[in-house]
Amino acid sequence: MGITKTAAIVGAGMAGLTVAAHLAKMGWGVTLFDKGRKPGGRMATRLQDGFIFNHGCQFASAHDAGFRAALIANQAKIWPATGNKFSGTPSMASLAASFASGLNVQLNTHVSFMAKQDAGWRLSLHDASTTPPGLVDPQGELSAAFDALILAIPAPQATALLAAINHPFAGELAKVHLAPCWALMLGFAGATPGPDIVKPPTGPLSWIARENTRPGAGPQPVSYTAHASAAWSAAHLERPADDIIATLSTAFAQATGISAPATLARAHRWRYALADAPLSQDHLWDPHQQLGLCGDWCLAGKLEAAYLSGRSLGIRLTT
Repeated sequence: MGITKTAAIVGAGMAGLTVAAHLAKMGWGVTLFDKGRKPGGRMATRLQDGFIFNHGCQFASAHDAGFRAALIANQAKIWPATGNKFSGTPSMASLAASFASGLNVQLNTHVSFMAKQDAGWRLSLHDASTTPPGLVDPQGELSAAFDALILAIPAPQATALLAAINHPFAGELAKVHLAPCWALMLGFAGATPGPDIVKPPTGPLSWIARENTRPGAGPQPVSYTAHASAAWSAAHLERPADDIIATLSTAFAQATGISAPATLARAHRWRYALADAPLSQDHLWDPHQQLGLCGDWCLAGKLEAAYLSGRSLGIRLTT
């Protein structure tokens, strides 16, 4: 099958990867642009000093049969500690890498502006490692022209790009709100394993997971990832990481009974973690401009919602 149309997709998280895979299967030429060093967005994994932390998306619920089949096809397995939730094997980053396999993904690439011309959409591209976050700037390396453009990035980032070209979708996104999340990563060398999963009913932490219980993970060294609640994260969003580590480590010890000091302690701030006020429709599509938007924030702020959003937009473009 020859290439019929071309599409640029900004964002290589689950939504972007899903719509890209669908379009590629239907004969489109697809290029994804992502500012990260790896595809996956919040399907992120940090490896440090032998410890492994899935500090973003923790797991995937799969109520949709198609999503469940896609997870299994990409080597995801049930994580017994969660009941019936899926995890990448052995990490969420490996799940993202499997979904991205065979796709043209341009990493470390920040899209700072987009312009519709007679030849199609062209993007202004910058090296993400040297570009300030959120920069909107038409002066960058110019991409090739694409027939269609899809934004599969957090709503606030998409809003900035849309506002710069006065597109009405910027107003549509004003109703979306994404809550932040502070993630705590603690490693314990030679430690006796503690509880598998803890959901503290009170305090700053809402989720604690022992990474070693994931399918395919090794039993040592003991690694824990903990997420603070959205409300606590929002209230303490701009605090220094060292302060966050100290406060959340105390809460971790209280919730788990693990009083030993961590060998390794890190914190990561996700500014756009959970769509607590989603768009409430599965995607946006402007047929005249050939411009679309998709993401978990369209539906429910979950990994399955990102997949469903990307799939629905892909179907919209090819039917």
